[in-house]
Amino acid sequence: MSTSFRSSSNNWGQPLLRLLRAWPHVVVVVALGLGGCESLQRKFTRKPKGPVPRPSPIIGIQDYSRAMTPLDRYRKHYMMFDYWNDELIEALQATSPNPKRFKRASEEALTELRTMRDLVLEDVAARLDPLLEERAKIHRQLQSAQFTPSHNSAIGRVLEAQTRQIQREFYWRDVQDRLKPPQEAAAQAPAPDAQAH
Repeated sequence: MSTSFRSSSNNWGQPLLRLLRAWPHVVVVVALGLGGCESLQRKFTRKPKGPVPRPSPIIGIQDYSRAMTPLDRYRKHYMMFDYWNDELIEALQATSPNPKRFKRASEEALTELRTMRDLVLEDVAARLDPLLEERAKIHRQLQSAQFTPSHNSAIGRVLEAQTRQIQREFYWRDVQDRLKPPQEAAAQAPAPDAQAH
C-alpha cells in the first residue's frame, strides 16, 4: 500500500517539486522584467525618426484699429453703471453690509454716470443732472463716517427708484440719436485719473 501511495503522490508531487526548485529563477526573471536591464530597455525603445519640431504658438490677431463709436462708448459705460449700481444695491441689502464693498460700488457707479453724462447732448445731459446730483449726495452719505446701516433700506429705495428712471429714460437705445460726435465727447470726457478721485 505504501508503494501505491508513493506512486500516486509522485504523480502530483513532481510538478510541485520542479516549481519549488525553479522558484528562484522565476523571481529573477520577474525582477528583470519589472526593473529590466537598462541596456535591454535601450535596445528595444523606439528612437525618434528626426528632430522633434518645436510647437508653434497660435496667434489670434485682432483688429483694434477701428475706433469706438459714440454708441459703443455710451453702451459700455451704461452697462458698467448698471453693473456697479446693482452691486451697490445688493451690498446695501446684505444682512451684514460690507462698507468697503458699497463704498467702492458707489464710487464706480457715480464715475460711470458722470461719464454717461459727458457722452450725451446738452438736452439729455440737463435731464440727467438732477439724478447725478442726487447720486452724488448719496455717495457722500455712504462715504461719511456718520453713515450707519440703519440708513441702508432708505438709501436702497432711493437707488432703486433712480435705477428705474435711468433705465426708462437713459437706456442706450433711447439716447442713441442724442449722443455727441466722437471728437466733442472725447474733448469733454474727464481724464481717467480725474475720474478716480
